[in-house]
Amino acid sequence: MKKRILIAVSVILILCIGFAAFWYFTYLYKYNQIVEFRNDRDQDIYMLGTYHSQHFNQSMGYSMADIVNCIKNVDPDVVLIEAREETFDRYGAIDGPIDMILAYSYCVQEGIDVGMIDYWKIDDDTRPNTTDKYRDDNIHTNILEKLDSIDEGSRVMIICGDTHLHEQTKRFKADGYEWVNIQNRRSLFEGEGEFVYPEVMSEVIEAKIAYLTVFADDEINSNVEDERIRQEWFNATSNLADTLRSQLVMVENNELYYT
Repeated sequence: MKKRILIAVSVILILCIGFAAFWYFTYLYKYNQIVEFRNDRDQDIYMLGTYHSQHFNQSMGYSMADIVNCIKNVDPDVVLIEAREETFDRYGAIDGPIDMILAYSYCVQEGIDVGMIDYWKIDDDTRPNTTDKYRDDNIHTNILEKLDSIDEGSRVMIICGDTHLHEQTKRFKADGYEWVNIQNRRSLFEGEGEFVYPEVMSEVIEAKIAYLTVFADDEINSNVEDERIRQEWFNATSNLADTLRSQLVMVENNELYYT
C-alpha cells in the first residue's frame, strides 16, 4: 500500500514539474517573448511580449534593459505600444504600463516613430486591470490599421504584455501572415555598456500620474454609474499612481530592480 502511495505521489510530482517547465518555457522564458511575421506588403513585424512592473523583479530574469536592447537590436522604423491613442491625443499621457512608458521614452529619445494600439474603456462593463477576447480583437484591428498606414517594406515592432503577444500571434497566423524563424534570438536581448533610463522617462511618468489623479477621475465620474464599480476604478487608479511614484524614484536613481 505504501509503495503504491509513493508511486502515485512520484507521478504527481513529475507531472507538476513537467507542467511547470512547460508553462515557464512557453510563457515566461524571455527568449520566447519575441516573434516575427512578414505580410504581403513586405513588412517585417516583430512582436515583443513584456511583463509590465514585473521587470523590476530580478528573479524574473527579464529586465527593463532587455526591452531597450531588443528595440536597439531590432532597429525598427516604427514601434507600436500597448497604450491608448485617444488618451495621448487628449491628455498627452501614455496610459500603458511602465514598460510601455520606457519603450515610448526610448523611441522619443532615439527619434523612432511611435504608434499606440491598446483598447479598453472606463465604464460599467469593464473592470480595471482585466483583459478579454473583445479587447484583443480590438487591439488586432488597431494593429492592422496602423500597419496599413506604415510604408511598405518597413520594419515594425509591436510591444505588448505577454498575454496579448500570444493572442495576437494567433490572430496573425489566422490572417495568413508568414511566420519567420528568428535566428539567434538571444542576441536580440544583448547590449553593451551600462543601462541608463531615457532622460525623458521621468516626465512621461509624471504625465501619467497627472492623468490618473485628475483626468481619469473625471472619466470615471462621467462614464461609470454603478457605485461599486466606480469605487473599483478609483481604487485602481489611486493604487497605480502610488506605484508609479515609487517607480519614478527608481528611474531617477537609475535602479533596475526592486530592493
